[in-house]
Amino acid sequence: MDGLKGVNKMIYDLIVAGAGASGMTAAICATDADIYKQFQHKADQTRKRSVLIIEKNKKIGKKLYATGNGRCNLSNSSFRLECYNSKNEFFPYKVIGAKDYQIVNQFAEQLGVAVNDEHGYYYPMSRQASTIVWAFNDRLKKNQIQVHTGEIVIGLEEQSDHTYCIQTDQGQYYARNIVLACGGAAAPALGGTDAGCSLLDQLGIPYYPFQPALCKLQVKEKMSGLAGVRSKALVTVMDVSSEIHAQEFGEVQFTDQTLSGIVIFNLSHTVGEMLQDGESVSLCLDLVPDINEADLYMHFRKFRTNNPERSLQACLNGFVHEKLATYILEQCRWKQERISELNDVELQKLADQIKKLTFHVTATAGAEDAQVSRGGADTRFIDPETMKLTVQEHIYVIGELLDTDGICGGYNLMWAVITGMKAGFSIYDSN
Repeated sequence: MDGLKGVNKMIYDLIVAGAGASGMTAAICATDADIYKQFQHKADQTRKRSVLIIEKNKKIGKKLYATGNGRCNLSNSSFRLECYNSKNEFFPYKVIGAKDYQIVNQFAEQLGVAVNDEHGYYYPMSRQASTIVWAFNDRLKKNQIQVHTGEIVIGLEEQSDHTYCIQTDQGQYYARNIVLACGGAAAPALGGTDAGCSLLDQLGIPYYPFQPALCKLQVKEKMSGLAGVRSKALVTVMDVSSEIHAQEFGEVQFTDQTLSGIVIFNLSHTVGEMLQDGESVSLCLDLVPDINEADLYMHFRKFRTNNPERSLQACLNGFVHEKLATYILEQCRWKQERISELNDVELQKLADQIKKLTFHVTATAGAEDAQVSRGGADTRFIDPETMKLTVQEHIYVIGELLDTDGICGGYNLMWAVITGMKAGFSIYDSN
């Protein structure tokens, strides 16, 4: 889908920097009368727009292929305040609402993608991310949107006639409107980059440097014996004074050096911010959140009475994975082997270990292992209705380049599509 590259003196109605989900959505919504009529509910305003997308990867939608482990989790019907993170705390909820998952699903269906509901998680019925990429590709062709791949945007400057000059590594282009959809720095192997921050800098727009989010957490404890273990837990993020900063229940996955799993990914934004601020961070795992500590202690006492000859390992195996049981007993550093050899104080410590198994975080995983980035354009300079810069009339910032990141479960793709739609419709409406 490459167009003619090089110096191009024509003035496009729109140039989009980035062919990810947000950028392609913006381009389509800026040019498609049928989609405009379905979602805007206004009189038909047929627009003929000349649009160019410039993408640094050799293929469009490269990150989309990895979304939802290749299944492409489009959206999620569950919606709460904890779904999105931003320095400007309430900005995301001025952009996206509780019912917008329906809009994302309808948009996908407009592109010809059948959507399937899996307990509130929505996927293409094919369970293949490639279905979404092909649908985008076909609609770009239908709308006669030019796409230059393998080309990097390196500069942006307003001209005296209020158009903009886009400088790439292969030429110059001119446009009346610009959409910055460059994404974040996560997953550089899939095209993640902080190049968008350079463009924001050229425009004088403040931004927060990208940091990894939705990622594993490194801990100082040695956990070689736990590698491969998965366990449900209520995970609490605490500082050195034991103040609670965040809490979530889910499956924790252990490696020899890191904690992983969706619950850890969702907490990694908070942990990353705390580490960046120089705070000491610990994760407290309640391995049996359905049982309070007093009842767990009484169970151990009863087990000791009824099974005095059984091992400590056997006592714990009824509650946690055997490798976790071994790890917990190693932390207690007891020489005793039988449950009958523990006194009441030691039984209490055993209950405490299961309810408050603690790990000390040393770092987040790097950008190469992160699913998204936290950071990006300061959203105080963004109109939440149009995604337009409040200080530049014809420049829009969307998707992961904004200082907003979502938890696991389709929320980041929802954000990409909704912000792309808002920008695209605003351009479609413009004269």
